[in-house]
Amino acid sequence: MGLTSGLAGLASLRGLALAAPVPVFAVAGFGTRTAVQDLRLAREIELVDTPRAAALLLIAGSINPAHAEALARVHDQMPHPRATVLWGGSAVPAPFSPEVTRVPWGEDPTPAAREIFRSLLNGSRATEPPLLPDVDPVEWRGVGPYGQGGSGMTGGTPYGRPMAELAPDRDGLRLDALPLEIGPFYPRLPAGLVVEMTLAGDVLIEVAVPAGLDRPPDEGPRRPIPASPFERALTEPVRIAELELARARAHLRWLSDALINQGLVALGTRALRLAHDIGPGDAPRIRAFTRQLGRTGLFRWSLPHGQGVGAERIAGAGLGPLSRAAGLAEDVRTEDPAYRALGFRPVVMAGNDVPAWWRVRLAETAESLDLAARAGEADTALVGRVESPRGRLEPDDSPTARALPLVPELLTGLEWGDAMTTLTSLDLDLDESVTAASPALAATA
Repeated sequence: MGLTSGLAGLASLRGLALAAPVPVFAVAGFGTRTAVQDLRLAREIELVDTPRAAALLLIAGSINPAHAEALARVHDQMPHPRATVLWGGSAVPAPFSPEVTRVPWGEDPTPAAREIFRSLLNGSRATEPPLLPDVDPVEWRGVGPYGQGGSGMTGGTPYGRPMAELAPDRDGLRLDALPLEIGPFYPRLPAGLVVEMTLAGDVLIEVAVPAGLDRPPDEGPRRPIPASPFERALTEPVRIAELELARARAHLRWLSDALINQGLVALGTRALRLAHDIGPGDAPRIRAFTRQLGRTGLFRWSLPHGQGVGAERIAGAGLGPLSRAAGLAEDVRTEDPAYRALGFRPVVMAGNDVPAWWRVRLAETAESLDLAARAGEADTALVGRVESPRGRLEPDDSPTARALPLVPELLTGLEWGDAMTTLTSLDLDLDESVTAASPALAATA
């Protein structure tokens, strides 16, 4: 009787699991960030924030070969049973098996994810083995007075785990300082971004961004989608209405990620739906949504205040909303006669901190929809540089490339939560940065 009841209970649990959304950890390769983001709107899968909660690893597009080992570590953190789905991409990244399930770009990966999840649960599909050897990342055995890898109260790598060292604290004390690296697949940041930091408690006392993140690899990945309207505007006239609608949608997509980072998942999902639904003349919907965000207390209590970029560092940098939130009227659109004919004036504020960055983007979203409604069939007149959602974009330069050196200054001294909010609020886009550095990478796969 007990055995029968136990088997019935297992069958019942399996049925509940099959009815639930498939837990997926997604990695966005070059040019696939928006497509992966849109999977949040799919009811049959759930994008999870850690591979330890996932049954499937979804790899979208092509991954920088330099990140192959990091991607394999993400895979090996998933519990069993587990499987991998490659959505588009020109080749299976090493050291993944060539037998991984492949879904062509342009097809919805949800049905394949659903079927693989079912086969994992009913045992008809074998779980994937580890990709990396099971060895200690650091030699520690036999080191130290007891062979545990330590060297006393601080330092060393006891049992293979680095121990905090003493370092000066902002209060003038010497406290434990722990090195930490996030990326290149941290879910709240663009794929490929790596930030090295040292933490004293939950305060960042040192921050560094490795050089070269904004440059393409020697054998770079190819993007599976056409160039954006902003990239096209570098070489040819583009309809202003198309550009402004794309700007509004980009701001809303950033807002969706930023709200989810604040724990406001329902509002983040609504922002993503708005990014799909809006059209020219829908500025009142954005202004109503902005008022709703204000009523949550988000701008007063949740966002860090007073942590902006020094005026001498940001002046002339062309960082779009960041520059304009610092009171600088830096906007390439003011140089375009076609925009001036529409009466365009940039949104400028004087807050120069995270809440001001948010407010400028929200105001620009509504303004862009108003512009799109007024523009009609007008094309841009300026070619060779364009105001992207993040700032001045040129064939060999991008706002992300100019913003990355500011990250240490912005994050050092912040507590962890405020630092992640600030980093998310920068709206860094390595895809745009790499494309500017090497326009050939914009080719459609």
